[in-house]
Amino acid sequence: MKLKLQAAILLAFFFTATAANYSYARQFGTFASGGVLTANAAKYDVKYYELNLKVDPAQQNLSGYVDVLLESTVPAMDSLELDLVNFFTISKIEREGKPLAFMHQKHKIKAALAEKLAAGQRANFRVYYAGKPPVANRPPWEGGFNWSKDGNGKPWIGVSCQGEGGKIWWPCKDHPSDEPDSAGINITIPDSLYCATNGLLQAIVPAEKGWKTFQWKTRYPINNYNVSINIGDYAVVRRPYRGATGTMDITFYVLKADSAKGPALVAMAEEFLHFYAKYFGEYPWLKEKFGLAHTYYLGMEHQTINAYGNHFRNNQYGYDWLMLHEMGHEWWGNKVTVRDWADFWIHEGICSYAEALFLGDKFGPEAYHKYVKENLRRRIRNRQPIVPKRDATTSESYNDDIYAKAAVVLHTLRYFIGDSLLLDVLKTFATDPAYTYQNRVVSQDFIDLVNRKSGQDLSWFFQQYLYTAKPPTLEYKITSKPDASTELEIRWRDEGFRLPVEVRATVGDKISVKRVDVTSTWQRYQFSGNPKLEIDPAGWILMEAVEGK
Repeated sequence: MKLKLQAAILLAFFFTATAANYSYARQFGTFASGGVLTANAAKYDVKYYELNLKVDPAQQNLSGYVDVLLESTVPAMDSLELDLVNFFTISKIEREGKPLAFMHQKHKIKAALAEKLAAGQRANFRVYYAGKPPVANRPPWEGGFNWSKDGNGKPWIGVSCQGEGGKIWWPCKDHPSDEPDSAGINITIPDSLYCATNGLLQAIVPAEKGWKTFQWKTRYPINNYNVSINIGDYAVVRRPYRGATGTMDITFYVLKADSAKGPALVAMAEEFLHFYAKYFGEYPWLKEKFGLAHTYYLGMEHQTINAYGNHFRNNQYGYDWLMLHEMGHEWWGNKVTVRDWADFWIHEGICSYAEALFLGDKFGPEAYHKYVKENLRRRIRNRQPIVPKRDATTSESYNDDIYAKAAVVLHTLRYFIGDSLLLDVLKTFATDPAYTYQNRVVSQDFIDLVNRKSGQDLSWFFQQYLYTAKPPTLEYKITSKPDASTELEIRWRDEGFRLPVEVRATVGDKISVKRVDVTSTWQRYQFSGNPKLEIDPAGWILMEAVEGK
């Protein structure tokens, strides 16, 4: 009996620990980003960050300082609040060179300002700190630093923090509603290694003996989770890209042992860039680069320096799906950025749908529909609404359905409003300055754009698909009549939902397809010749179909 009790306790502990780890991996633990913007953080806009950090692979720690240039948005800004996890020790904080008293608790930095900032007034704050950042146990889903080694035993370091935000390794305003206009990233590392990050390399300068500093700068707005450093024994493989409005380099920072594989990957990247430009407008960061950093972990869409760890594996169609997906985020997530993680689907769902568009563009409609059916639909879970609530954290919004289900919603919308109109909506959303760069978006912006372009109020469509956990339910009855006709009775069980449905009627070798109106009240349709009926034969509609009694 005692052994059984011990076994039961151990089993319970195992399941509890497993569930906790799974929850943390999915929901980013206490480090989740976003949520309600605090009153203090709402008092300013960040204009510029500059990271000046030493990364020590042997000690697995960071040390240095970060400058934060901000502008007050209130008449009398009396306090500074930044985010930085308590893994680090802050030695001092300065305002324009003068020390400030501060507190660092519960991953928040707070400092009172004796000299208040007037509305529109700017000030620079410098935070000195050091420590060991959180380790990424399951990157990129569980973020942090990855302290690995390449096949030759040399350090191979990367960081990913989409769910947790930049605060897990540098002090910042960790909220999607605010981005700096630009950023400087100066990283000191052992002189046998190379550091690749966002933007353009400005210089490599000597530091203390055995170390050197890589000075990078991006002159574009950038979300804090997109700031990423990649350190390794890299070779640099380049290929020119000629866009409609300019040229740049496609640059791959690849481990030297795999450098021979680099040219084929950057050639594929050029093809992908032309595809995305066709559907969503020119590459957003044309004045800098499209960069790839060879990483130990799978991947992440860091702006101008996408993490790539797919081991040069192509899928059944002969392309690298990982690079295609992460590149898509340069438009969806990096250029078009949500200001509330509630609308995370705009990043992931549209980017996932882009792969269906790529397959259709390159291989035809059959490949497009096969991808929707076999890849996207199979991943839908329907456990919570795609948009869970306003002011959501990454923990509250991140789940499989912001990828697959949101992509199938766009597939259904394409069926309803037509190919050309959907593609027009997506391209406008990705190119109109009202929705891009510093002008961050929410779901309602997309809905309003669809309504304006279509000339209809489709609130009922988005209410069902974005704000309700379950897809609509289609109920139907098929009855063979004595006069050799077939009657179809059909309705949506969801009040207010009114999407028309295609019905295919087959009599012998004759096939006809009819689009019938369907509302939440029963509709009846007659088909002569006693045909076999199929509802939504092409699989356009995201729904649950049930046969009524």
